[in-house]
Amino acid sequence: MKFRLSPVAVAITVVLLTISTAVACLWDSDTLAQERAKFPSALELIAGKFPRHSPAFYQWRIEDRQAKLESGDDQASYYDDIAVAHDKLRQDDQAIEWMHKKAAKFNDSVDNRYKTAANLGTFYLHSRQLDKGIEQLELAIQINPNAHFGRERYQLYLAKYIKLRLANGHLSDGQLILPLRYDHNHDSQVSDLQSDSSQDIQQDHPHKQVRDFGVAVVYFDDGTFRRIDEKQTADAVTGILGMMRFGHYDSPVLLECLGDLLSETSSVNQNSAYTIAARAYMRAADLLPQEDEVSRDKYHELVNRVMHFKENQDQKDIRHFLKLELAEANEYYRQIVADEELWISQNADVEALFQAKYYASKDDQVRLNSHADLKPVINLNRVNTFAEVGVFVAIALLLFASICLYFLRRFLKKIAHQTTNKV
Repeated sequence: MKFRLSPVAVAITVVLLTISTAVACLWDSDTLAQERAKFPSALELIAGKFPRHSPAFYQWRIEDRQAKLESGDDQASYYDDIAVAHDKLRQDDQAIEWMHKKAAKFNDSVDNRYKTAANLGTFYLHSRQLDKGIEQLELAIQINPNAHFGRERYQLYLAKYIKLRLANGHLSDGQLILPLRYDHNHDSQVSDLQSDSSQDIQQDHPHKQVRDFGVAVVYFDDGTFRRIDEKQTADAVTGILGMMRFGHYDSPVLLECLGDLLSETSSVNQNSAYTIAARAYMRAADLLPQEDEVSRDKYHELVNRVMHFKENQDQKDIRHFLKLELAEANEYYRQIVADEELWISQNADVEALFQAKYYASKDDQVRLNSHADLKPVINLNRVNTFAEVGVFVAIALLLFASICLYFLRRFLKKIAHQTTNKV
């Protein structure tokens, strides 16, 4: 006895199997390796999986360097170390104070003048003293234009971009309104950020044409309003990633600028750029206060806008992977915290031990897990699981119905045959 499905059942089954297979393989071509190829370390910096010190370390460094200075070992680098440690602990006033102490003692070399200006520029920006920060960064660039791969140049562009937004009302109750690329049209007091020369910026209303950080880079570089090109994008991404690595990696402003660069430039509009940009915007939203629902929603709009270009993927897909990446990064950082606290308690050489364990580690020890490694988890736990289960249930029901129909037809034929014979 041969078993045959009806032609309609066969056709529907083939279609359903094709759809379910496509859903199951969505992530095969979108691996972390591909995303990393164009933008190395971006994913790790967004999640926070890179060698970075704990608060306990920075407090230890402050005490260690001050003890050295008190013993008569007066070196310029100790002032930098103390100031940066205060900055990492979000102690802006102390960081600025130590840079002024250094400037008063060590102003005899180009290297010292550059480092002092670069640090002061950063500290002033972190303390929301915008004009002073711009002044110091311009001085640092004048002294050494190519230091840190030109990172100060992009810090300067970012500061001017923020200043441009302040002139357009991006301030409310002393707080910068985010995202920067949106026009919120709120009343503001620019003086709250000590930006006293915004009138020049308002003259030609460039904020109407500088729609995102990518355009801002070009505008502040050559004064034109145009889309950033491929080389400028690569340089700007390097600059932003450098600020995240050596400054505050969890800054919503830096994350937004990274997202702008990767999502708004035609030269890099590819899968890797979109998925990283979506993560950056999503992370920026997560770092805002819960009560700031308007700004958080705006960042999520940007995520959806970026993911519009990604077929069969949405914000929930990115959320799933970002959650896994953050958990992995947090575990990595917890180990750093435990190590440094142990080394400090043992009176060990914390810096040497940290360098030996973390700076000398292989790349694959710092990199996030690949999508291929996580694929079995994703296929079982994706947000589309219900849809996939529905597809397979439909196939099973169709097959069951087809089998029942087959036997029903045979049974009816048998009854009809028996009736005919009796007649």
